[in-house]
Amino acid sequence: MEAIRQHKLGLIKQQQSRKYDTFGLTPEELAQICSFDLRSNPTQIENLNANYGGVEGVALLLRSNMETGLRLKMKDHTTISVANQHHDKGIKAAASATDKQSGGIPNHIANANMVAIDTDKRVAVFGANKIPPPPSETILQMIWGTIVEDPILKILIVGAVFVTSLGTAMCPSEGWLDGVVIVIAVVLVLGVTAGNDYSKDRKFKKLLLMQSDKKVKAIRGGKKDEISSWDVLVGDVIEVATGDEIPADGLFISGNRLVIDESPLTGETIPVKKRPDAPFLFSGCQVSEGSGRMLVTGVGTRSSGGQIQELLNEAQSEETVLQMKLKVVAVLIGKVGVGAGILTFLGLAIRWAISWALNEEPHHLSCGNKASSGVLLQVALLAEYFVVGITVVVVAVPEGLPLAVTISLAFSMFKMIQENCFVRHLDASETMGEATCICTDKTGTLTENKMTVVKMHLTGRFYHGEGSGEHDSVRFTGDLLEDRVKNLLVESICINSDCFIKVNETNGQDIFIGSATEGALLLFAKKLGVNYEEVRRMVKKVEGGIWTFSSERKRMSTLIIPRTKTPSAPTKYRLHTKGASEIILSLCTHILASGSTVEPLSPQVAADIQKTIKLWASEGLRTVGIAYRNTDQMIASVDAGNGINDDPEHDLVWVALVAIKDPLRKEVPGAVASCQKAGLTIRMVTGDNILTACKIARESGIMFGDGMALEGPVFRAMTMEEKLAVIPKLQVLARSSPGDKHTLVSILKEMGEVVAVTGDGTNDAPALKEADVGFAMGISGTQIARNACDIVLLDDNFVSLVSAIRWGRNVLNSIRKFLQFQLGVNLVAVTLTFIGSVAVGDSPLNTVQLLWVNLIMDSLGALALASDDPDDDILDHPPHARTASLLSPFMQEYILTQMVYQLFCTLGLFLGIESIYPPVPGTHSPAEVAGTPSIRTKTMVFTTFIFLQVSNEIMARQLNGELNVFSYFFRNYIFLIILAVIIVVQTFCVLWAGSFFGTCTLTSGEWGVCLGLSAGNLVFTFICRLVSKCFPKKRVRVYKARVTPTGSEEELIDGTDAVSREKEIHEPKSKAQLPPKVRTMSILSNAEPPGDESTEERKTASSRWATVQAATHLIGHMSDVKKEEFVSKGPSPEFIDTWMRFRKDATYGTKAGSSRNLRQAN
Repeated sequence: MEAIRQHKLGLIKQQQSRKYDTFGLTPEELAQICSFDLRSNPTQIENLNANYGGVEGVALLLRSNMETGLRLKMKDHTTISVANQHHDKGIKAAASATDKQSGGIPNHIANANMVAIDTDKRVAVFGANKIPPPPSETILQMIWGTIVEDPILKILIVGAVFVTSLGTAMCPSEGWLDGVVIVIAVVLVLGVTAGNDYSKDRKFKKLLLMQSDKKVKAIRGGKKDEISSWDVLVGDVIEVATGDEIPADGLFISGNRLVIDESPLTGETIPVKKRPDAPFLFSGCQVSEGSGRMLVTGVGTRSSGGQIQELLNEAQSEETVLQMKLKVVAVLIGKVGVGAGILTFLGLAIRWAISWALNEEPHHLSCGNKASSGVLLQVALLAEYFVVGITVVVVAVPEGLPLAVTISLAFSMFKMIQENCFVRHLDASETMGEATCICTDKTGTLTENKMTVVKMHLTGRFYHGEGSGEHDSVRFTGDLLEDRVKNLLVESICINSDCFIKVNETNGQDIFIGSATEGALLLFAKKLGVNYEEVRRMVKKVEGGIWTFSSERKRMSTLIIPRTKTPSAPTKYRLHTKGASEIILSLCTHILASGSTVEPLSPQVAADIQKTIKLWASEGLRTVGIAYRNTDQMIASVDAGNGINDDPEHDLVWVALVAIKDPLRKEVPGAVASCQKAGLTIRMVTGDNILTACKIARESGIMFGDGMALEGPVFRAMTMEEKLAVIPKLQVLARSSPGDKHTLVSILKEMGEVVAVTGDGTNDAPALKEADVGFAMGISGTQIARNACDIVLLDDNFVSLVSAIRWGRNVLNSIRKFLQFQLGVNLVAVTLTFIGSVAVGDSPLNTVQLLWVNLIMDSLGALALASDDPDDDILDHPPHARTASLLSPFMQEYILTQMVYQLFCTLGLFLGIESIYPPVPGTHSPAEVAGTPSIRTKTMVFTTFIFLQVSNEIMARQLNGELNVFSYFFRNYIFLIILAVIIVVQTFCVLWAGSFFGTCTLTSGEWGVCLGLSAGNLVFTFICRLVSKCFPKKRVRVYKARVTPTGSEEELIDGTDAVSREKEIHEPKSKAQLPPKVRTMSILSNAEPPGDESTEERKTASSRWATVQAATHLIGHMSDVKKEEFVSKGPSPEFIDTWMRFRKDATYGTKAGSSRNLRQAN
């Protein structure tokens, strides 16, 4: 088979040498080569080798190269040729531009230095790597669809057509006007609503497309860099590693233990190992282990995953919890509205029947026809009453409630993108408003992720670099170390790493592509005068000899064929290892004493290194251990069928301890304080050293008071009773595994918390899924983590998470603002129409006017109130409980206030304006003042009612009975524009559209009455709110004690907001308030497990509590503790002894006569 492949490969090379502008394969042939359905067919490999010369032949036919990838444009190719042996420069960042015209959606910008020479041709032949969203409906299609689906609208339009027919029969000149006006009004209302839906749909389609944009590592022109997955072309060479998602279909070129999870396509969770005899890779699958290179053969809709995604690719149309709640409310109100509409029609019909029986003149005729009898006239009048009744139903059904949620979510989602939060799931925005607990990572989220090596311990000496803060700090240079030691150190740093560095042309700063820790080590090697790319070219890695870093192992190893010399005898292979310092140290048996000496690692030396680790960790530094092992034995992993050697690290030689500084973000302490003030509990869950974690936690304000820090192994070993006792005080969980994070999240949810979790690794996916809201890191996070999350933090910053909380709460607040506004309008309009119709025999508001009211309170109202920015004090209030009512007591008071005042004004005008304020003679025509009610009366009621909604909309922005209703009034320009539109349109309706709306022109005095009554709404509501504040309602006061960084305080919870997860203290405030406690736990203290258990329960828990004490590190264990806050006592030798035994580091610092043992504690 190999001979056949080589023969075919030779033929392909000859053929392609004569073809410069054509490809040797068609998209159909590529789809046949890499077919998902035929992936297990043995003939596929035979066909690939015999007909196409294997993967290399396919690359040649696609005019690509398996080593250097696609050719770049001449400018970039020349640059690479000149700078081939130097550090790559000229990489432009491509993910930060924002298109203001598209609602703040980040634009896609291709990496200018990674553009293939024949990009356009490849896209034309093979397609682009995008899955287009489904086509959107036009506005006209949306309007027609709404008419077809809504039976109430169909009845209304049929009634309008009936009115038009009867009116035309009675009066051909003007009789058609009433019905046509109704139809036009209905279409206008539908048009505005459809316009909102259309805009929302377009934005969500853009969001959907954005979700498919991922960063991938590509090799073009021999140069490796990140490009957008949208820019992946057929023929590209792509690098994938653990946690990545395969961006396109392709063929395996080379790799190290590359294992793929194909369950997204197959539904089976069995991992599939990729190798030359099983080379087929498919888009949408995920790398569960290892790394490798692939040749792209299918992109976009021609890829396996793309074809499935195209079928499933619908816009985010799932209903959120809040939308479902409001739909229930809308259905309930709609039922009430249907009843009101029926009663209105029955009332008008009864008055109509009585009037006809008594031969009274009809109150309303379409053509000015004053005939006192006639069946046709009476039927026309009854038809108009029927349309009024249907219109009452249209007004009563609050279809604006779900619309308001959608608008608010869409608005918040695009605002959050501007604040570096990309929302993947609609309901995540509103859920964040209910969050009570955040479990956050440390590195990159709380810290800047700008890591720098500042200290090193090597060959028994300490080296303090710039930024270390030590008095003897020096600059790291190439002559700082002897050559042998330096060569061994940089070989380990450069080879045992997946990271690479590029330089941003705009600011000249180094950018790490990969792990920030590895990037800091590569920069350290650069300071020592070594080019990491040069080392990687010279040193050969052993195939299958890479053990990648994982959260469980906390280390990484690479097997190489060595070039540098070590003190021991030359060997065939060398294993380089780096990772968590104390774990690497526990795997070592020897230590590098000098460039020519390796000595056994004595307990005393190990204890000294452990002491240094703890000291540097307590300073907030990340410590990394570097070690190696020479061997003549092949220790690379073998196929799964023969077993996999997952832990080759043993009998290592300790080389160096490196301390990396990652400073706390300056804005984090303020953000943490804001969250705590908002009633959220922040917990740090990190894989870092416990002392480093506590240092950062204390600086950020996460750790305070009598809070507790635990290590993952300790937490893991606890019983459920102990975990429930510890978690309320737990503030830091260090050296934690993904399983620990998942367990913590699960328990917190069972305790009633609404949990938000951050994660970046592949193994964090279960915790991200388990959490109510999962946050993945946009920079350091793997694609699997991003796929499992709800929101992506584009800048990995904790402050962005706080922004998500603000906008999440704002979604709920916006809905509640709109709810109290709409319910007021809704109830007043329905009540006014019903009472007026029954009392007088004619509706105060005709059909067209009611439709204008419906437009104001649904589409325009939703757009105005659902687009508000978060209030400045939104984080000063506790989170909204899931079980709490949407209508707070303040909102209920406000709705009642609006009903009373608006009904008083409108009914007063409708029933008594003719006697209270009769028309001035000569100002109105006889037709405008004739009848009861007259057109003048109806116009004043209509105008007053609309202007009352203007004042209602202004005051509805305050949810908690605030007296200053104009607070932040000019901040929301959309709100101001809509108010202006309502006022201008209403003025136009009265002055120039009388025949359309059934109104007449008003005098200045009549305008003054309408505006005065509307302004009086502000005064009346202010007085009611003032009285309410002077006489607060009696409620059951439920207090819960909270300890904050500023001391102990009590928090008043509404009865509806009480959460069962916390113990409620039904006591007077003076008794509930507790002084702040500061506690230092050590092995010498007689601390008991927290909680209020009985004596028997305490005995059960304290049987293992010694374990908790032994491995619990509080702030008091650090040497730089503030004296005014904590007792300055460090851990005793006995404490360290027990801790090391628990950590299974028994060879270091353990006293032979120590009787403390974990087994005894258990």
